[in-house]
Amino acid sequence: MRSVRLGGSGLSVSKLCFGTLTMSPLQRNMSPERGAELLVYAYERGVRFLDTADLYETYPHIRLALRKAPDYVISTKAYCYDRATARAALERAFRGVDREYIDLFMLHEQESLYTLRGHEEALDFLEEQRALGRIGAVGASTHYAGCVRACVRFPAIRVVHPILNLGGVGIRDGSREDMESAVALAREYGIGVFAMKPLGGGHLIASNREAMEYALTSPLIDSVAVGMQSAAEIDANVAIAEGDAAPMDALRGRRREMMVHDYCEGCGRCAERCHQRAISIVDGRARIDSSKCVFCGYCARVCPQFCIKVV
Repeated sequence: MRSVRLGGSGLSVSKLCFGTLTMSPLQRNMSPERGAELLVYAYERGVRFLDTADLYETYPHIRLALRKAPDYVISTKAYCYDRATARAALERAFRGVDREYIDLFMLHEQESLYTLRGHEEALDFLEEQRALGRIGAVGASTHYAGCVRACVRFPAIRVVHPILNLGGVGIRDGSREDMESAVALAREYGIGVFAMKPLGGGHLIASNREAMEYALTSPLIDSVAVGMQSAAEIDANVAIAEGDAAPMDALRGRRREMMVHDYCEGCGRCAERCHQRAISIVDGRARIDSSKCVFCGYCARVCPQFCIKVV
């Protein structure tokens, strides 16, 4: 698989990035051994870039995989608000993957210029760590076009990880065209771009060929993060990244759903956590609007009864 430069960040990555959210406890809840097996298989197929997060709890999967796949470029992200939370998150990443270096460390789920300003102390700390050689590049992940535009005002941010897909699914403050415009601006500043959710969390699975081709051929996108849960999915995504779209057809029938168990107490924490506003409490129970849900599973993290799952 061809290698690409991640903007002016100094990082060289594979065109396809293995997104590990799907193997995490928030979704499939794979064992570290099974997750590592898939990561190693993808590595053998040419994938050299993976994405995780403090929230995902997939550091054990990655640590095992690195024994056989040592050259993975690792991107992780965390909710960091100041020096203390950034330091703690970075140390967790080091311990988690058993490395003293993280290629790309990002602020997780940034929303706007004001969010970035509020977290500038964390950004300053991460930039100091980059200067010390402990981080390769600093970045930010977001579902907001406005936030991507705001990133150009922070010299520490050398990579953005936006939601961007053919249907514009999951973009919180506008259309696909709005996000494309914001990403184009970021690229003018030399910021690297790797897109998340090219299939819109599963909403675009029926047109997966077209959706993946859009993400993989867009001049605005350096690399594409895709969650993969089987060897067949890895094979299909590697094939389309290398120009053969045919294997994608076999994956069109698989759809994800959010399940709410009948023991839901309707506490509302999931609805408060959902940035897509896809959850409401109706008759004392959480109800999911599948047209808005991007199947991230973040709501499951805050459910005190563990009654929400991605299936």
